[in-house]
Amino acid sequence: MEWNRGFGRVKEERKSSSFFKIFHSADLSSESMRGIPYDFMKNVSKEDFSCKMVIRTKWGRSWEVDISMNPRFYYMEKSGWNQFVSDNALGSNEFVTFTHSGLMCFNVNIYRESGKEIVLPHATTPFSGIKNEEGERSYKDVKKEDESMGGVGHVEIGESSRGAALRKKKAEKHKRRKKVKYGVPRFKITITKSYLKSLPIPTFFDKYLKSESKVYKIHHSEGDGSWEVLSLVHQAHIVLSRGWIKLAREYPLAVGDRCTFHLVKPTEFVLTSKKAKAIEISISD
Repeated sequence: MEWNRGFGRVKEERKSSSFFKIFHSADLSSESMRGIPYDFMKNVSKEDFSCKMVIRTKWGRSWEVDISMNPRFYYMEKSGWNQFVSDNALGSNEFVTFTHSGLMCFNVNIYRESGKEIVLPHATTPFSGIKNEEGERSYKDVKKEDESMGGVGHVEIGESSRGAALRKKKAEKHKRRKKVKYGVPRFKITITKSYLKSLPIPTFFDKYLKSESKVYKIHHSEGDGSWEVLSLVHQAHIVLSRGWIKLAREYPLAVGDRCTFHLVKPTEFVLTSKKAKAIEISISD
């Protein structure tokens, strides 16, 4: 059933000029794997063609990939391509569609071997603004270096400026990490009984949303469904209203669940949920 849904989307995407690849565990950086189908390239107009393509995922992350040509076909250069493959941990028979939106920009949809679409980035995908390129370090790199220097509160003589700079950089990145995970804005909320009927958006998150009635699409994190929910502005607060009860019932959500909303597009969320832990009470004589 999941594959039928996936291939149904592929049929629609082919009308928009697209191609697909299946990522087996073989050499994913081979020239043939990086090749762009000839039938696709011959339909790309001169106005649209560029020697650099942009690959963009559903959650907003993008990669720039240079394009070259051999006597037989166009292909993607290793550097950008390998980064895309690595960041998304591809190689387990994923089915990936590349849909051309113009000017060599491609929207990709990634499906697991089971047929479920992946709508959140792989856990090792770098946070927004932190690139794994030479000369730049990730939050974990800074953390390791800081710990090797003795951790917060310990500075080697002659290295106080360097240590202070590292700790400042670590603190700033940690702050960004709390607010923006998976490269997109997010907020967390614990479900109460009243929240099963309507859900107020935390006021700090209003800056990411339009202060007007709007329909948002909310996706299940495992690809098990999507719901359209109307937001209303009530006394300067944004509240998820019509459609929310249906989502809470079908997701399903329950009192005590800890939910995280990832704003992957201006009007689209991905919802992840952790079930409340049951509390056991023992009564002794």
